[in-house]
Amino acid sequence: MDFPISVPSIGLVDGKFVDESPLTGAPGSLIPAQWGNAVTEEVLNAIVAAGLAPDENNNAQLVTAIRLLQKQPVLVADTGIANAYAAVNAPALSALPGNGYVQRIIIAHANTGASTYAPDGLSAKPIYGLALQPLQGGELPVGIAVLMYLVQAGVNGGNGAWIIIESLGGASQISPATKSQHAMQLGQATGRLINISSFTSSGTFTPNASTKILRVRGVGGGGSGGYSLATAAGQTSTGTGGDAGAFGEIWVTSGIGSTSISVGAGGVGAAGGQSSFGALLVCPGGAAGINGGAFAPPNQNVRTGAILQPSGTGIFVVKGAGNGGLNGISLSSSFTQGGSGGSTQYGGGGQGAINGVGGGGIGYGSGGGGATCLPSTGAQAGGNGAPGIVIVEEYS
Repeated sequence: MDFPISVPSIGLVDGKFVDESPLTGAPGSLIPAQWGNAVTEEVLNAIVAAGLAPDENNNAQLVTAIRLLQKQPVLVADTGIANAYAAVNAPALSALPGNGYVQRIIIAHANTGASTYAPDGLSAKPIYGLALQPLQGGELPVGIAVLMYLVQAGVNGGNGAWIIIESLGGASQISPATKSQHAMQLGQATGRLINISSFTSSGTFTPNASTKILRVRGVGGGGSGGYSLATAAGQTSTGTGGDAGAFGEIWVTSGIGSTSISVGAGGVGAAGGQSSFGALLVCPGGAAGINGGAFAPPNQNVRTGAILQPSGTGIFVVKGAGNGGLNGISLSSSFTQGGSGGSTQYGGGGQGAINGVGGGGIGYGSGGGGATCLPSTGAQAGGNGAPGIVIVEEYS
């Protein structure tokens, strides 16, 4: 819309209407019907577009229409492909817009990585998040997104970029937190537990790329319970419980990489095997129980020997010697009790037998129970020790 400057004999002065002058007799400007109709139609178009019915007696409709139209943003449909978005405006943009121009787009293709937007066939410019960084994927799901054009030094080399102001259901990009109440980027959330690996057989540990700290716990295999010898009349025999494997817990804060892991086997008539996490944590297996001799009751088979401690070059939090197996006892020809196996934090040891084979270890690294024989009974085996375990927790 403009003044009717192309219509001759209108009488505009400096391009605008003037009144007639009674002093000089200069005539006033004429208002042609075409121009008057055009002005009225411009106003009516705004009123109708806002959903109002024109009212000749209401002179406040235009301002009401403007306020309503501000609440009805224009949406343009995505006509591009995933990661390369386009749209057609009406009227079309003839050049890239000025700083702060906002475009609302109905996204038809979710982005999977870095993306661009090219409205009305203009040059494609990158789309960035609020942290002013390229997209990574998931920021533009199918739905409505609001983009703002920004020309700023340091953003796309100052050559212009579209910034996601809002994207319904999309991942939000944020700048690194620098104050206590700022939202953090994922990489700043240090100390998060991101994975737990439990090894019940030997293998190789491979850390996640984002792992910064390891917490490693291990226990060696449990020793078997002591066996009992065959007895003659008036004799009994009791074995002690097998020792539990040693337990250790370490932190690893540097040099994190692929590491060989061994898991100690439970003892079968023998000591338990060693569990280890490279050279950082070494947990010896538990000793086998003491085998019972044939003696007239009452008698006691006493556990002997040192209980081994874990070792290694890691930063130790806990060094726990394995619990020793219990003694075997015989109070009479009719009452004997093999020693129970040593327990661990992962469960109890095998039950010592009253007359017969000792029970197997229950918890990881626990010892087997001792066997017993009443008078005139054949030899009995001690219970097997339980295998060890190595548990690795990864923290960001």
